[in-house]
Amino acid sequence: MIHLNQTHDSEFIDSSVEFAGTGNVLYVEDGAKLRNSRLRFLGNNAVIHIRTSPFYLRLLATVFHESVFYLGPGASFTSEARFLPTERKHVIIGSDAMFSSRVVFRTADPHLIYSASNHQRINPSASIWVGDHVWLGEDTLLLKGARVGSGSILAARALVTKSIPSNSTAAGVPARIVGKGIFWSRPSVHAYTLAQTEESSVFSHDDFIYTRDPNVLDIGELEGQLDLAASGHDRAVWCQRLDQMTSKSRFFI
Repeated sequence: MIHLNQTHDSEFIDSSVEFAGTGNVLYVEDGAKLRNSRLRFLGNNAVIHIRTSPFYLRLLATVFHESVFYLGPGASFTSEARFLPTERKHVIIGSDAMFSSRVVFRTADPHLIYSASNHQRINPSASIWVGDHVWLGEDTLLLKGARVGSGSILAARALVTKSIPSNSTAAGVPARIVGKGIFWSRPSVHAYTLAQTEESSVFSHDDFIYTRDPNVLDIGELEGQLDLAASGHDRAVWCQRLDQMTSKSRFFI
């Protein structure tokens, strides 16, 4: 199933889609602008679900059997980001994500590692979840099991493997929390005049401060629903339901 319409606002420039499997679903919201993107399905019953944005989307996404790549609305990219959801795990990204250069997501290592004492596998794959309004710095690498709460910043070259609370800054290899109780906004200061710098010294509202409330989503429950999905169509319906879950606090950690 393919939803990739040429509308007045949409663009599909130097980009391609490849299907090598059955039962897959590609949904690109009307008005999305893809540039230098490559979307590949290398398995069956997988989903790529891409929401629209006023910015160009630069995606190198490869999904395998029964995996989902979900990109929420309003994302921006400095250069192509790479997404690799595999082994039936998923990459889920909320709204208003800001990607710097060369950001990478991988849900698997991908080769098998075992304990020498009992021969049991010790590197299971795991999904990656990123909340709303997250800034992903240059060369950020998010690996299996990474979870990033809304409003947070991942510093350049951060290696993220665990949970990052909302409104935090994480840096390092592996990433650790280096700042709490922060938020960020999109304007770039590179060409600021003195007047603009002075004007931006205070931010006047709380739009990007996230708190826990009854609308916080249960990520484990949501992923359990994906695990129960029997087809690519069922996973696409799950993505459509997530589109409707728009509360500010939904991805609070």
